[in-house]
This record gives sequence, C-alpha cells and structure tokens, in this order.
Amino acid sequence: MDNQSLYRLARDLLKTECEFFAGCSLTGRVVRWPGVMISVIPAAPDRSIFNWVIYDKPDLLFANYDAISATYNEAGVRAWTVWTDAGDNTTGPALVARGHKPDGNPVAMAAPMTDMALPDLGDLDWSTTDDISIIGRVNDAAYGFPPPAFEAALTRWADASCHGYAARLNGDVVGVTLAHEDENGDCGISGVATLPEARGHGIATRLLAVALREAQRRGCKTTSLQASALGAKVYASLGYHNVGVMGMWERRKPSS
Repeated sequence: MDNQSLYRLARDLLKTECEFFAGCSLTGRVVRWPGVMISVIPAAPDRSIFNWVIYDKPDLLFANYDAISATYNEAGVRAWTVWTDAGDNTTGPALVARGHKPDGNPVAMAAPMTDMALPDLGDLDWSTTDDISIIGRVNDAAYGFPPPAFEAALTRWADASCHGYAARLNGDVVGVTLAHEDENGDCGISGVATLPEARGHGIATRLLAVALREAQRRGCKTTSLQASALGAKVYASLGYHNVGVMGMWERRKPSS
C-alpha cells in the first residue's frame, strides 16, 4: 500500500474513535454536519482528548464552525480540539485566529499486517475485557489526567467491533489497549497505556502483539493508529509506517 492509502486508514480511525468514545459515555453523542463530525462528551468537559472535531475539507469546517462552537458551549464542554491533516499549513493559523492553540502533533501511523514484526508474548498474563472502566482507570493513571477524564467519560461498552485487552502483573491489571476492527479489514489501535510502576517489561508491545494477532485471525489486513512523538518510535520498531504528522488545535475555557 502507498503512504496516501495508509494515511487514510489512520485518519479514518479518528471517525471510528469519535463514534466509539461518544458511545461509551452515557451523555456522549456524535453530531454531524455535511463533511464534519464531532464527539461531544460532557462527562469530561475539560478533556479535549474526547471532545474533538474531524472534517473532510477545511471550507466545510469553517462553514459550520459557529454551530460547532455553540454545540460544545451548550453542552458545557470547556475544551475541544480540531484535528488537521498532515501537510495542511493554513487551517491551523485560521483556528488560532478563532482562539485555538496548538495542542500536539500526533503521528499518523499504519501498515499492512504483513509488515509487522510482533514480539513473542513470553510470560505475558493477558485476557480480553469488555470492562471499559478498566481501560479508563489505567489510562488515567498512566497519563496523569486529573479527573474527570477517562474513567468519568467511559462508562459502558459501546461497540462489539471493538475489542479490549488487559495485561496483569501479580494479578493486577497494569496495561490495556483497544482494537477497533472496521468493515474494510483495518485494525485501529487506541487506548494503549501501561501503569508507571509496570513499565520496562515490554507490556504494551506484547499486549499490542496479542491484539494484532487476534485481529489477523479475524481477517484484518492492515492496522493503524495515531501516536505521540515518543510512542511513534516504539510503533515504528514493530513495523508501523510514519505516514504524516497531523495537528491538534485546542480551544479552552478556564475551568470554574
């Protein structure tokens, strides 16, 4: 597959995640305008990691910008972010003019399954899970999000096409990941987290290997994700290709 096709997988995963995370919250929802979709999750009003905008074309984003802003304001969401495409050097400055600030540059990564070099599982103690609260709790602890964050937002399992995995040390869950399998055979990865005290044991990479091998068994041919700059190095070592650096542009109100 060429890089453009792989990039499309990572970008389309954002729409899948938008649907999934909104569905996992009792008060969450997805709102759509032509060529634009947003996740609205009032349970985590200061976490733009859940409240985000993805669009097909910049002109569609800005045609609906006031309605998007009003939707978040009416829902009591104080922080929301807009994802921009790799190579787009104009939408970000236009968002800054509307009160947004740079919020990160995730790396879009994807690969055919045949390119993956997955590690042996060794002594990994793992299981599947449909307890979304476990995914939330480990992510909150791993990334140091002040509440309300993952655990407050994620309260029910939303989609049977998403599979959860948990790893344990001494009987306690210390690592998690989510695998979203779409109808086109892509396994999108999100929610990868390991507790700080359990790092250095290769738990995240081995649990990811579990998820990807299970996805292959179910017929997935590709895999995609969005990574931090630090995480991108780890994913690249497994066979993922860097197919573009995206932008996140956050608009935030002070918390009362």
